[in-house]
Amino acid sequence: MNIINPEKLKQNLIKKLNSCYVFLGEDFCLLEKNQNLILNFANQKGFTEIIIIDVEKNEDWKKIFNFYKKRNLFFKKTTLVVNLIIKKLNIQLIKNINEIHQLFHLDILIILKFNHLSCFFEKSKSFDVLKNHVDIISCFTPYNANFINWIKYEISEKNIKIEEKAFFLLCKYYEGNTLFIYKTLDTLSTTWPNTYIKVEKIKKIIINFLNFLPIHWINAIFQNHKIKAIYILDIFCKKQYNPLILIRSLQKDLLILIYIKREKQINIDMFLKKNNVGNIRYKFFKNALKKINNKKFLKAIRILLKIEISIKKQYNSSVWIQLFQLTLTLC
Repeated sequence: MNIINPEKLKQNLIKKLNSCYVFLGEDFCLLEKNQNLILNFANQKGFTEIIIIDVEKNEDWKKIFNFYKKRNLFFKKTTLVVNLIIKKLNIQLIKNINEIHQLFHLDILIILKFNHLSCFFEKSKSFDVLKNHVDIISCFTPYNANFINWIKYEISEKNIKIEEKAFFLLCKYYEGNTLFIYKTLDTLSTTWPNTYIKVEKIKKIIINFLNFLPIHWINAIFQNHKIKAIYILDIFCKKQYNPLILIRSLQKDLLILIYIKREKQINIDMFLKKNNVGNIRYKFFKNALKKINNKKFLKAIRILLKIEISIKKQYNSSVWIQLFQLTLTLC
């Protein structure tokens, strides 16, 4: 299965606009950017109309058949966006999706978004027929080399000149936060065009615009990225983020890890899915299972209890000291 990464999509579209694009992944920023890019190219080719169909239940596929039936002599070139938000796929719906290539028409361009069903599409052999007839676009949050390549592409597209240290600062601390990176680069290109961006300017933007979530702090801990986790926690501290939200979020994920560790025979992927853990975070949990031993878990639970007591009794700076201690314990 050949998957096109976001930084390669534009080049692919310049060569040829295909009949159908399958989006895999749930990164909101990439889903929106990739869709807009295809829509812009499609518009240049005369696809001026856009129809969006949400498939929430099996019967909703009939809306697609009805759309095709309505074509007449006055039909305008249309981009059909099919948004799969159904929880599970039954055999009939899998068959319908697989046979979508039979509906291909010169005047209709299809964007098929699998969203939370993306991993099922990747692993299942049920869609082998479809995979041979479509272009598959990755909308998964990029990490490691994929993240670096994506940022380089965006910097090049926006014609930004950036110092190497500033570039690696973005890569080091904001991996996985595509929306923030995109907004930061947008700010750089519009506010300081034709300016060589140095690390000091990046640091100022980060403080002013950064919007970390507890999940970014927890992911850094689970990845054993000590410096990054401390850095994110320091941002929370400076912005006076509610520490109770942080410990509740961490407690939830630690309980999942503890349960998995306790069970000798368990399908980790199935258990994580059951507990509403996003596919992209599976590798973080698996890494944490290897790195965090029982002794660290016990110490972390004790610190969490102390923090909760401190918050309930009287909130003060000691709560943040304990949170930093907790971070170092788990990393």
